[in-house]
Amino acid sequence: MLVLEIKKHLFYNKGNLFQYIATIAGAFSVMSSGINLGWTSPYIPKLTLNSSTIPTTSDAGSWCAVAPLLGSPFGAVLAAILADKIGRKYTTLLMAPVVFVSFVLIAFADSIWYITGLRFIIGATEGALYTTLPMYIGEISDPRIRGFLTATIAIFAITGTLFINIIGSIMDIFMSSLICAVIPLIHFMVFIFMPESPYYYIKIHNNKEARNALEILRGRSDVDSEMDALCKAVVRQERINEKPGFFDLFTVPSNRKACFIFLILCLTNKFSGKNPCLFYTETIFKEAGTSIDATISVIVYCSVELLAVAITTIFIVDRFGKRRLMITSTAGCALSVFLLALHFYLKDFHEGQVDNLDWLPITALVSYNILFSIGLSFGPVSVLSELFPTSVKAKALCIADSFSVMMGTIVSKFFQIAIDEFGTMSIPFFCFSICSFVGLVFVVKYIPETKGKTLEEIQQFLIGKEQEGVELKGGNFTEA
Repeated sequence: MLVLEIKKHLFYNKGNLFQYIATIAGAFSVMSSGINLGWTSPYIPKLTLNSSTIPTTSDAGSWCAVAPLLGSPFGAVLAAILADKIGRKYTTLLMAPVVFVSFVLIAFADSIWYITGLRFIIGATEGALYTTLPMYIGEISDPRIRGFLTATIAIFAITGTLFINIIGSIMDIFMSSLICAVIPLIHFMVFIFMPESPYYYIKIHNNKEARNALEILRGRSDVDSEMDALCKAVVRQERINEKPGFFDLFTVPSNRKACFIFLILCLTNKFSGKNPCLFYTETIFKEAGTSIDATISVIVYCSVELLAVAITTIFIVDRFGKRRLMITSTAGCALSVFLLALHFYLKDFHEGQVDNLDWLPITALVSYNILFSIGLSFGPVSVLSELFPTSVKAKALCIADSFSVMMGTIVSKFFQIAIDEFGTMSIPFFCFSICSFVGLVFVVKYIPETKGKTLEEIQQFLIGKEQEGVELKGGNFTEA
């Protein structure tokens, strides 16, 4: 109680400050996820060399690359259970010790399959984080800044990818792994002092703690109207699904509509080719045959992505809304990947045609990264934090994460198999371009705008009712 009173004293009359602190503290855990996903870019090329002290084949390297995706569903299932048992906060905190130990063990690994197994375990924690963290951030956020706060997850994931590419270019696996092990410790030591989600407290009928958490998060004691609205929203959502089960996601019309919206964004996100670009960034630049050093190209690639996401998150997303950004993002990704595919096609089948086009691969990839970052990167995660009611949110995020990583695994293996089978990168990239154009049609037609709407208003839209002047017109929220 003393800690709680200190928090209240420090953050009264500070507005949304504590929401920002809690979000950043939580999102710091995702930096380890970005590190794990980007780890193969600097290290797989080194491990597959004949001089490598850890012999690795192309096939073994591809399994190492997708290991985090394969492990993710297991963590997602565990988190779906724990999120409603011990809370969003403590489920997130539990992942930190596992990640710490795994990175330490990677430092001493002497087999590619040992590393693959440890990356699988870290991948399981990623599944748990992407189940609970969007839920936590969505539930603590004021509607006016929720777009920014949920998009923060993408910033920290990209920061982790950039970080491992930088230190991976100058350090061996032993040293970089020990440095990476410090990150989950920092996350744990800061996030443990953050408040739990008010929604969770109301769900377990602890309204006193819910009010305390809400006062800290809003920086004021006058939260009566919001507290009353949250209680009514949770009661209504719980009543719709009195005994929520797996099939309620598909049998309840509003949940089914939310699933369809997520499905569109997830498939467009994955089949635009992001996972192969992430796992094999350095390999792609080497295969492109440019005069620019592959390692430098990767660092530029990740730096530009981080800058694009940061600018979008801070200055754009809460001003223009996510729907408009996702349309722009999808269209830009489709065009950028097409240009990359065209470069590889000309390089592999029309010798001499790309002699003066050294700039095209990195330009196309960086353009893809920027355009992916301004919409598709955080689109699926942000809608997951908004679309599902409290009663089924944990199950929904678990299933969504499992589906997402399954698609990511399929796309990544398709990329490796297509290259090995056809001997060119043009085939998979042409496929990614076509998929992105198809996804664009669905995004334009079906994705709604949720900017500035409370979670309850979004639920009313999905149910098909008007509430406080909010209605659906042409796939968007507009003022009635």
